[in-house]
Amino acid sequence: MSVIKNKRGISGVQFLDTARELQIFTTRKCVKFPKRYTFFITNNIVQCAINIHSYVKKGNSIFPSNADDAKLRREHFIRAGAELQNLISQINVAYDMFPVSDKIMKQWMELIQKEIALIKNVIKKDKERYKF
Repeated sequence: MSVIKNKRGISGVQFLDTARELQIFTTRKCVKFPKRYTFFITNNIVQCAINIHSYVKKGNSIFPSNADDAKLRREHFIRAGAELQNLISQINVAYDMFPVSDKIMKQWMELIQKEIALIKNVIKKDKERYKF
């Protein structure tokens, strides 16, 4: 059964798609940075995006049946959130060093803020759902 377009909400697993989109966007933008900074800055930025996607995938793959599983799931989402904050810091360093357009920075930060909000929502819902 279809849902009318204006009545659709955000999917419960939108955080997975957004994390994937963030990883792809980050990789594409970092390839354009000067090559001589690859090992000092670019690799760190891309690795942060990879870690974020990895943590949300790991967290989503856990279906808690006890308190330990719920705790492990929560830890993965918390680590993804911490990695998002690290990504913001790394991007700011790159922004100060390289010419990155304001339009690109705006898109990048919007993706990051969207993912932060989605992860916080997942943690909140899990807290309500898994009361072990």
